[in-house]
Amino acid sequence: MTPLRRALDALYLLGGIAGAIALAAIGAIIATQVIGRQFGATVLGADDLTAFSVAASATLPLAYAFRHGAHIRVDLIIGRLRGAPRFVMETIAVGISAALCCFFAYAMLDLAFDSFEFEDVAQGSVAWKLWVPQGLVGTGVAIFAVCLVDDLVVHLTGGVPSYRRAAEADALSRAGEEL
Repeated sequence: MTPLRRALDALYLLGGIAGAIALAAIGAIIATQVIGRQFGATVLGADDLTAFSVAASATLPLAYAFRHGAHIRVDLIIGRLRGAPRFVMETIAVGISAALCCFFAYAMLDLAFDSFEFEDVAQGSVAWKLWVPQGLVGTGVAIFAVCLVDDLVVHLTGGVPSYRRAAEADALSRAGEEL
């Protein structure tokens, strides 16, 4: 395994771990609210923190999930193609996905930078800095964009992209279970 492959896999894993931490934060915030209500206490800003954590937990692990075949792929057209037509369609699909993710990552990170520069804060009961959740979302989508470009390069150089390797492994495990 090359150092670049190890570094990319570590980046994707880091995104997955950060997403898991954000998911755990949602549970902790909600539990704190529930316990606080039992004692007549309110947790100021909990709604905003929960929303920020939801956004982070939805975007940070995108690349990790994609590499492990956890994304839903619709193979209605590509699944019926073979040879050069399939290669071209997969190239187009992954290329467009990568381009859209790059644009979304740029837009979110630019928004986070603007929020940092202008010191934007949430309008809830606590003035949370908005650049933090925006930066987390932008980072998650940027990692996913890198993952898509990674798979596009692997596909174009004749290798087996992660989404196809995960689908083949899933088919093999299903076949093994049926035996």
